[in-house]
Amino acid sequence: MVLANSYTQDSNKRRGYKREVQPELKNIAIRTAFVARFIVLREGRRSRAHRLLEKMTWDAASTAQDLARKFRSAFEQNGDNLKPVDRDIERSLKHAERSAGYFIEEYISRATESFVDAIKDYHRSNQLLFGEEPEAVPRKGGWRLNEVLGKEEDSDEQNRDTK
Repeated sequence: MVLANSYTQDSNKRRGYKREVQPELKNIAIRTAFVARFIVLREGRRSRAHRLLEKMTWDAASTAQDLARKFRSAFEQNGDNLKPVDRDIERSLKHAERSAGYFIEEYISRATESFVDAIKDYHRSNQLLFGEEPEAVPRKGGWRLNEVLGKEEDSDEQNRDTK
């Protein structure tokens, strides 16, 4: 991984970055931290908008703010009360700005370009933290389980192969 002198040392130190970081890598880390935190905050809630989010993808240049707008739009389309959604988005963005600098390499290594892959990463993290016992995982139910998501992906691949 190549880190470049793109920011001043003072700016990086204020944000927790221990060394100079390329803007592209910083963007990826902040985006990854945002998505991870948003998944955690929305885990205990149920909404049909979650099904829309689970199908979302983005490119490497997408920012956390870009995804925040996309996520909010899904809840808006679904007719959800936007006050708690806006609160969760704002909290996730603030968390991402604060934590990305401290865990930049971890967030970069865990970066995804789809919501489904981010949920899979979330489930892997939960297994590491809580083990294989489903009842040990707090606040579950807002997102589909890996098995369901995986079955849909397998079905999509089969459908593409038959066309």
